[in-house]
Parts: sequence; C-alpha cells; structure tokens
Amino acid sequence: MLQVHLSSGLRGGTWACLRPLRGHDEAAVNGTGSVEAIAFLDQLLVEAPGTTVGPGKASELAVCDCDRLFAAIYLNYFGERIESAVTCRDCSEPFELSFSLPDLMASLEDGSGAKATGPDAEGVYMLPNDRRFRLPTAGDQRSVLGLEAEKAAAALLERCVVEGDPREDPALLQAAMDEVGAVLDLDLDATCPECGASQTVRFDIQAYTLRALAYEKRFLNHEVH
Repeated sequence: MLQVHLSSGLRGGTWACLRPLRGHDEAAVNGTGSVEAIAFLDQLLVEAPGTTVGPGKASELAVCDCDRLFAAIYLNYFGERIESAVTCRDCSEPFELSFSLPDLMASLEDGSGAKATGPDAEGVYMLPNDRRFRLPTAGDQRSVLGLEAEKAAAALLERCVVEGDPREDPALLQAAMDEVGAVLDLDLDATCPECGASQTVRFDIQAYTLRALAYEKRFLNHEVH
C-alpha cells in the first residue's frame, strides 16, 4: 500500500492511499491523456485512516497532487531514473535523456521566494494582498479542455480564486499557483551530444508512467503463464 502526502490535499487531510498494482490494471491502460490518467487513479485509490480521498474522487485532487501520485507509482515500480529516447530537432539524430525523478521533484519545491502562504485547513492559499485561492483540480482542468490556451488559463483562475478579483495582476496569481502547486508536466532543457544544439523536451509524469505500464503490458501474459 502506498501512502502519499499531498501538497494541498482536501478538506479533512493531506494524505492519499493507493493499493498495489494488479495485472488487470496494466491490461486496462489504454491511453495517456488526462481522462485516462484520472480513471487509472480512481481504481487505485482506497479509503484508509488518515486519508482524504477515496475511489472515484481523483478529479477532486489538485493537478499537482495527481502528479505526486503518479510519481509515487513510478518510483515504487520502476525506480528513480527517468530515461527517454529523444530525436534532435536540428540534426534528427537520436539521443538519450536521463535524470533523477526525486531530484526534479526537489528542484520544483524550492519555496525560498514564496509569494503565498498556506494552505489552510480548507486547502486555500493567501497572497500578500489578501486574495485567496485554491489550486486547480483535475476536474477543473477537464472543464476547460478544448478552449484556447488564454481562455483556458483565465477560466481556471476564475474558478480557483476564492476571494478577490482574479483579473487583478493575473501574472502574480499564476506565479503563486505555479510555486505552491508545481506540476510534473514541464519543458526540460536538453543538449544534443551529436551537434550540440540546445532544445527543450516535454516531460509529463502522468503520460510517462502510463506509457511505462503499457509497455509492461506486453509481458503480462508471459508472466501469468
């Protein structure tokens, strides 16, 4: 059983508990999008003393907490290293990208320049100008699917500001959200060892973990027999 501490949590606690993976969990992986990711978490979440979210409630979790759960799954079953084959955008030669998942997570949790305080017992943060906000949930994210990027960002801010004007200095509000609710869906810097070209590579822990499980699915029948 995996017990995972959540960054903001929900009303009543900041823990989630995941049951061990089973063969049918791997067999059921069919896609790496946000909808498939939430459905996958929903079937693993269990209610236990001290936890705050149970089966079928993953959409209520902050997006960053969904990422924490997927990171915990990956670390438990695959280890600390993330390894991926990348094709250079300049010379088209393939190269390997490898890094430590715990190191990446630690680098995102540096709160030395904190712009907000919290969370309180309700999972709400406060800015110096007394505006209060919560972090966007997986359900919020689903609600803006299909919108243009700017409209989606504005809609999320509107939903997540608990007190105050979401249109007042939206850049500060977004920066505070990014700081206290850092997600593992980001661009990483990489350099091609063949031509030396600098480039960015997108890393998404939810999609990466689901792809890893889908790859393992190929060996499931052999392991069973």
